[in-house]
Amino acid sequence: MRTALQRHGARVAVATLALAAALGGTTTADATPRDGHDGGRSPHPVEVAIGDSGIQAPHVARAGVVAFRVTTDDKDGHDLQAFRPRHGVTLKKVFADLTMAVNENNPTVSAKGIKAVNRDSELFGGAQVTPKVPGTFTTPISAGPVYLLDFTKFFGDPAHPVYRKVELRGGRSGDLADFPDGIVITKETSAGPRFDVNGVHRAKDNILVHNAADEIHEMQLQPVAPGTTDAQLDAVFNGTATGAPPFTGPAVGLGAISPGRTALLQEHHLPPGTYALLCFIPDDKTGIPHAFEGMHKVVVLS
Repeated sequence: MRTALQRHGARVAVATLALAAALGGTTTADATPRDGHDGGRSPHPVEVAIGDSGIQAPHVARAGVVAFRVTTDDKDGHDLQAFRPRHGVTLKKVFADLTMAVNENNPTVSAKGIKAVNRDSELFGGAQVTPKVPGTFTTPISAGPVYLLDFTKFFGDPAHPVYRKVELRGGRSGDLADFPDGIVITKETSAGPRFDVNGVHRAKDNILVHNAADEIHEMQLQPVAPGTTDAQLDAVFNGTATGAPPFTGPAVGLGAISPGRTALLQEHHLPPGTYALLCFIPDDKTGIPHAFEGMHKVVVLS
Protein backbone atom coordinates (compact mmCIF):
# COMPACT_ATOMS: atom_id res chain seq x y z
CA MET A 1 0.00 0.00 0.00
CA ARG A 2 2.80 2.41 0.88
CA THR A 3 4.40 1.84 -2.52
CA ALA A 4 1.07 2.48 -4.22
CA LEU A 5 0.62 5.71 -2.29
CA GLN A 6 4.14 6.81 -3.18
CA ARG A 7 3.45 6.14 -6.85
CA HIS A 8 0.19 8.07 -6.60
CA GLY A 9 1.96 11.01 -4.97
CA ALA A 10 4.69 10.97 -7.59
CA ARG A 11 2.12 10.91 -10.37
CA VAL A 12 0.29 13.91 -8.90
CA ALA A 13 3.57 15.80 -8.44
CA VAL A 14 4.62 15.17 -12.03
CA ALA A 15 1.20 16.21 -13.30
CA THR A 16 1.30 19.36 -11.20
CA LEU A 17 4.67 20.42 -12.55
CA ALA A 18 3.76 19.63 -16.13
CA LEU A 19 0.43 21.41 -16.01
CA ALA A 20 1.85 24.42 -14.19
CA ALA A 21 4.49 24.70 -16.90
CA ALA A 22 1.74 24.56 -19.53
CA LEU A 23 0.22 27.65 -17.97
CA GLY A 24 3.52 29.48 -17.82
CA GLY A 25 4.08 28.89 -14.12
CA THR A 26 7.44 28.27 -12.50
CA THR A 27 8.57 24.88 -11.33
CA THR A 28 11.06 26.16 -8.78
CA ALA A 29 10.74 26.74 -5.06
CA ASP A 30 8.67 29.82 -5.86
CA ALA A 31 5.88 27.59 -7.09
CA THR A 32 4.44 26.61 -3.74
CA PRO A 33 0.80 26.43 -2.69
CA ARG A 34 -0.56 29.64 -1.18
CA ASP A 35 -3.73 30.10 0.82
CA GLY A 36 -4.00 33.70 -0.36
CA HIS A 37 -5.10 34.16 -3.95
CA ASP A 38 -3.70 37.64 -4.37
CA GLY A 39 0.02 37.04 -4.15
CA GLY A 40 0.88 39.68 -6.75
CA ARG A 41 1.89 37.25 -9.50
CA SER A 42 -1.53 36.96 -11.10
CA PRO A 43 -2.14 38.57 -14.49
CA HIS A 44 -4.50 41.52 -14.36
CA PRO A 45 -7.88 39.93 -15.11
CA VAL A 46 -10.06 40.79 -18.07
CA GLU A 47 -13.31 41.85 -16.41
CA VAL A 48 -16.36 40.33 -18.11
CA ALA A 49 -19.99 40.92 -17.13
CA ILE A 50 -22.67 38.74 -18.72
CA GLY A 51 -26.43 38.78 -18.37
CA ASP A 52 -29.70 39.59 -20.08
CA SER A 53 -28.29 42.93 -21.25
CA GLY A 54 -25.45 41.23 -23.14
CA ILE A 55 -21.70 40.94 -22.59
CA GLN A 56 -19.53 43.75 -21.30
CA ALA A 57 -15.77 43.31 -21.79
CA PRO A 58 -12.84 45.38 -23.07
CA HIS A 59 -12.19 45.43 -26.80
CA VAL A 60 -8.44 44.87 -26.29
CA ALA A 61 -6.47 42.84 -23.73
CA ARG A 62 -2.97 41.45 -23.30
CA ALA A 63 -2.07 38.10 -24.86
CA GLY A 64 -0.18 35.45 -22.91
CA VAL A 65 -1.54 33.95 -19.72
CA VAL A 66 -4.99 35.52 -19.72
CA ALA A 67 -7.35 35.59 -16.75
CA PHE A 68 -11.04 36.29 -17.37
CA ARG A 69 -13.03 37.27 -14.28
CA VAL A 70 -16.70 36.68 -15.04
CA THR A 71 -19.71 38.08 -13.17
CA THR A 72 -23.46 38.07 -13.81
CA ASP A 73 -26.60 39.74 -12.51
CA ASP A 74 -28.78 36.89 -13.81
CA LYS A 75 -30.41 35.28 -10.76
CA ASP A 76 -30.59 31.96 -12.62
CA GLY A 77 -26.89 32.03 -13.52
CA HIS A 78 -25.19 32.47 -16.88
CA ASP A 79 -22.64 30.61 -19.01
CA LEU A 80 -19.77 32.23 -20.92
CA GLN A 81 -17.64 30.37 -23.48
CA ALA A 82 -14.34 31.62 -24.95
CA PHE A 83 -13.14 30.35 -28.33
CA ARG A 84 -11.26 31.17 -31.51
CA PRO A 85 -11.93 29.81 -35.02
CA ARG A 86 -8.97 27.88 -36.39
CA HIS A 87 -7.01 29.31 -39.31
CA GLY A 88 -9.18 29.68 -42.38
CA VAL A 89 -12.46 28.94 -40.56
CA THR A 90 -15.15 31.62 -40.41
CA LEU A 91 -17.07 32.62 -37.32
CA LYS A 92 -20.26 31.69 -39.15
CA LYS A 93 -18.97 28.13 -39.63
CA VAL A 94 -18.18 27.74 -35.92
CA PHE A 95 -21.67 28.91 -34.99
CA ALA A 96 -23.13 26.41 -37.48
CA ASP A 97 -21.04 23.65 -35.85
CA LEU A 98 -22.21 24.69 -32.38
CA THR A 99 -25.82 24.75 -33.55
CA MET A 100 -25.56 21.10 -34.53
CA ALA A 101 -23.74 20.25 -31.30
CA VAL A 102 -26.55 21.60 -29.08
CA ASN A 103 -29.23 19.70 -31.00
CA GLU A 104 -31.27 17.88 -28.33
CA ASN A 105 -33.45 15.84 -30.68
CA ASN A 106 -30.93 13.88 -32.73
CA PRO A 107 -27.76 12.46 -31.11
CA THR A 108 -26.27 11.75 -34.54
CA VAL A 109 -26.46 15.44 -35.43
CA SER A 110 -25.08 16.39 -32.02
CA ALA A 111 -22.10 14.05 -32.45
CA LYS A 112 -21.37 15.42 -35.90
CA GLY A 113 -21.62 18.96 -34.58
CA ILE A 114 -19.30 18.56 -31.61
CA LYS A 115 -16.74 16.80 -33.81
CA ALA A 116 -16.88 19.77 -36.19
CA VAL A 117 -16.51 22.21 -33.28
CA ASN A 118 -13.36 20.36 -32.23
CA ARG A 119 -11.99 20.49 -35.78
CA ASP A 120 -12.89 24.10 -36.58
CA SER A 121 -12.23 25.99 -33.34
CA GLU A 122 -10.08 26.15 -30.25
CA LEU A 123 -12.03 26.31 -27.00
CA PHE A 124 -10.25 28.13 -24.18
CA GLY A 125 -12.71 27.42 -21.39
CA GLY A 126 -15.32 29.67 -19.93
CA ALA A 127 -17.22 30.30 -16.73
CA GLN A 128 -20.59 29.23 -15.42
CA VAL A 129 -21.44 31.86 -12.82
CA THR A 130 -24.19 33.09 -10.52
CA PRO A 131 -24.58 36.50 -8.85
CA LYS A 132 -23.23 35.03 -5.60
CA VAL A 133 -20.45 32.94 -7.17
CA PRO A 134 -18.43 34.74 -9.86
CA GLY A 135 -15.55 32.85 -11.41
CA THR A 136 -12.13 33.38 -12.96
CA PHE A 137 -10.59 31.11 -15.58
CA THR A 138 -6.95 31.55 -16.58
CA THR A 139 -5.30 30.01 -19.62
CA PRO A 140 -2.52 30.76 -22.15
CA ILE A 141 -3.80 32.39 -25.35
CA SER A 142 -1.70 33.79 -28.19
CA ALA A 143 -2.27 37.15 -29.84
CA GLY A 144 -5.34 37.45 -32.01
CA PRO A 145 -9.11 37.63 -31.67
CA VAL A 146 -10.97 35.73 -28.95
CA TYR A 147 -14.74 35.48 -28.98
CA LEU A 148 -16.77 35.45 -25.77
CA LEU A 149 -20.10 33.71 -26.40
CA ASP A 150 -23.21 33.94 -24.23
CA PHE A 151 -23.78 30.21 -24.20
CA THR A 152 -26.93 30.45 -22.09
CA LYS A 153 -28.64 32.46 -24.83
CA PHE A 154 -27.03 30.43 -27.61
CA PHE A 155 -28.44 27.20 -26.20
CA GLY A 156 -31.92 28.70 -26.26
CA ASP A 157 -31.61 30.51 -29.60
CA PRO A 158 -28.66 29.36 -31.75
CA ALA A 159 -29.86 31.43 -34.71
CA HIS A 160 -29.06 34.67 -32.88
CA PRO A 161 -25.70 34.30 -31.10
CA VAL A 162 -24.74 36.98 -28.58
CA TYR A 163 -20.98 37.41 -28.45
CA ARG A 164 -18.16 39.88 -27.86
CA LYS A 165 -14.83 40.06 -29.68
CA VAL A 166 -11.71 40.75 -27.61
CA GLU A 167 -8.47 41.40 -29.48
CA LEU A 168 -5.44 40.01 -27.64
CA ARG A 169 -2.20 41.85 -28.38
CA GLY A 170 1.44 41.55 -27.44
CA GLY A 171 3.61 38.63 -26.50
CA ARG A 172 3.61 36.37 -23.51
CA SER A 173 2.66 38.24 -20.39
CA GLY A 174 2.05 37.34 -16.78
CA ASP A 175 2.42 34.08 -14.93
CA LEU A 176 0.30 31.31 -13.54
CA ALA A 177 -2.45 33.06 -11.61
CA ASP A 178 -1.90 30.80 -8.61
CA PHE A 179 -0.24 27.48 -8.02
CA PRO A 180 -3.13 25.00 -8.04
CA ASP A 181 -4.59 23.58 -4.87
CA GLY A 182 -6.14 20.70 -6.79
CA ILE A 183 -5.96 19.07 -10.20
CA VAL A 184 -8.69 17.56 -12.35
CA ILE A 185 -7.75 15.68 -15.51
CA THR A 186 -10.44 14.82 -18.03
CA LYS A 187 -9.52 11.61 -19.77
CA GLU A 188 -10.75 8.61 -21.70
CA THR A 189 -10.93 5.20 -20.00
CA SER A 190 -12.12 1.76 -21.02
CA ALA A 191 -15.41 2.61 -19.27
CA GLY A 192 -15.78 5.95 -21.04
CA PRO A 193 -14.80 9.57 -20.30
CA ARG A 194 -14.00 10.31 -16.66
CA PHE A 195 -12.71 12.93 -14.21
CA ASP A 196 -9.41 12.09 -12.47
CA VAL A 197 -9.57 14.22 -9.31
CA ASN A 198 -6.58 15.00 -7.09
CA GLY A 199 -6.41 17.33 -4.09
CA VAL A 200 -9.81 18.99 -4.50
CA HIS A 201 -10.91 19.43 -0.87
CA ARG A 202 -11.90 23.03 -0.13
CA ALA A 203 -14.46 25.39 -1.59
CA LYS A 204 -11.85 28.16 -1.80
CA ASP A 205 -9.35 25.98 -3.67
CA ASN A 206 -8.35 26.84 -7.20
CA ILE A 207 -8.40 23.90 -9.59
CA LEU A 208 -6.15 23.23 -12.55
CA VAL A 209 -8.14 21.40 -15.23
CA HIS A 210 -6.32 19.60 -18.03
CA ASN A 211 -8.08 17.93 -20.94
CA ALA A 212 -6.03 14.80 -21.65
CA ALA A 213 -8.77 13.32 -23.85
CA ASP A 214 -9.15 13.52 -27.62
CA GLU A 215 -12.51 15.28 -27.44
CA ILE A 216 -13.96 18.40 -25.82
CA HIS A 217 -14.81 18.44 -22.10
CA GLU A 218 -16.11 20.86 -19.47
CA MET A 219 -16.25 20.75 -15.66
CA GLN A 220 -19.45 21.86 -14.01
CA LEU A 221 -19.66 22.09 -10.22
CA GLN A 222 -23.25 21.16 -9.44
CA PRO A 223 -24.40 21.38 -5.80
CA VAL A 224 -26.05 18.16 -4.64
CA ALA A 225 -27.60 16.93 -1.41
CA PRO A 226 -25.20 15.78 1.34
CA GLY A 227 -24.54 12.06 1.09
CA THR A 228 -25.08 11.89 -2.67
CA THR A 229 -22.98 9.16 -4.29
CA ASP A 230 -21.81 8.54 -7.83
CA ALA A 231 -23.91 5.38 -7.87
CA GLN A 232 -26.98 7.54 -7.25
CA LEU A 233 -25.95 9.85 -10.08
CA ASP A 234 -25.62 6.82 -12.36
CA ALA A 235 -29.21 5.96 -11.49
CA VAL A 236 -30.34 9.53 -12.19
CA PHE A 237 -28.71 9.59 -15.60
CA ASN A 238 -29.80 6.11 -16.67
CA GLY A 239 -33.39 6.75 -15.60
CA THR A 240 -33.64 4.21 -12.78
CA ALA A 241 -33.54 6.61 -9.83
CA THR A 242 -36.53 6.95 -7.52
CA GLY A 243 -37.48 10.08 -5.66
CA ALA A 244 -36.38 13.64 -6.28
CA PRO A 245 -33.06 14.33 -8.06
CA PRO A 246 -30.23 15.27 -5.68
CA PHE A 247 -29.41 18.58 -7.39
CA THR A 248 -29.90 21.51 -5.03
CA GLY A 249 -28.98 24.65 -6.96
CA PRO A 250 -27.50 26.18 -10.11
CA ALA A 251 -24.18 24.90 -11.38
CA VAL A 252 -20.98 26.90 -11.61
CA GLY A 253 -17.68 25.81 -13.12
CA LEU A 254 -15.43 25.76 -16.17
CA GLY A 255 -16.65 25.93 -19.75
CA ALA A 256 -15.51 23.70 -22.58
CA ILE A 257 -11.81 23.24 -23.34
CA SER A 258 -10.24 21.62 -26.38
CA PRO A 259 -8.09 18.47 -26.17
CA GLY A 260 -4.63 19.17 -24.80
CA ARG A 261 -5.58 22.49 -23.23
CA THR A 262 -5.26 23.51 -19.57
CA ALA A 263 -7.11 26.14 -17.56
CA LEU A 264 -7.07 27.28 -13.96
CA LEU A 265 -10.49 27.75 -12.35
CA GLN A 266 -11.09 29.96 -9.33
CA GLU A 267 -14.60 30.08 -7.90
CA HIS A 268 -15.17 33.13 -5.71
CA HIS A 269 -17.37 32.75 -2.60
CA LEU A 270 -18.30 29.14 -3.40
CA PRO A 271 -20.13 27.77 -0.33
CA PRO A 272 -18.73 24.61 1.29
CA GLY A 273 -20.80 21.53 0.58
CA THR A 274 -21.23 18.49 -1.62
CA TYR A 275 -20.81 18.96 -5.36
CA ALA A 276 -20.91 16.78 -8.45
CA LEU A 277 -18.34 17.41 -11.17
CA LEU A 278 -20.28 17.00 -14.40
CA CYS A 279 -19.61 17.16 -18.13
CA PHE A 280 -22.58 17.60 -20.44
CA ILE A 281 -20.59 17.96 -23.67
CA PRO A 282 -22.01 15.47 -26.19
CA ASP A 283 -19.85 12.50 -27.02
CA ASP A 284 -18.33 12.87 -30.49
CA LYS A 285 -19.34 9.32 -31.41
CA THR A 286 -22.70 8.76 -29.71
CA GLY A 287 -23.94 12.32 -29.28
CA ILE A 288 -24.92 11.46 -25.70
CA PRO A 289 -23.85 13.98 -23.02
CA HIS A 290 -20.80 12.65 -21.20
CA ALA A 291 -22.51 12.75 -17.78
CA PHE A 292 -24.94 10.12 -19.06
CA GLU A 293 -21.93 7.96 -19.94
CA GLY A 294 -20.61 8.09 -16.38
CA MET A 295 -18.57 11.31 -16.46
CA HIS A 296 -19.38 12.60 -12.99
CA LYS A 297 -17.55 12.70 -9.68
CA VAL A 298 -18.92 13.64 -6.26
CA VAL A 299 -16.62 15.79 -4.10
CA VAL A 300 -17.14 17.20 -0.61
CA LEU A 301 -15.66 20.67 -0.16
CA SER A 302 -14.99 22.09 3.30
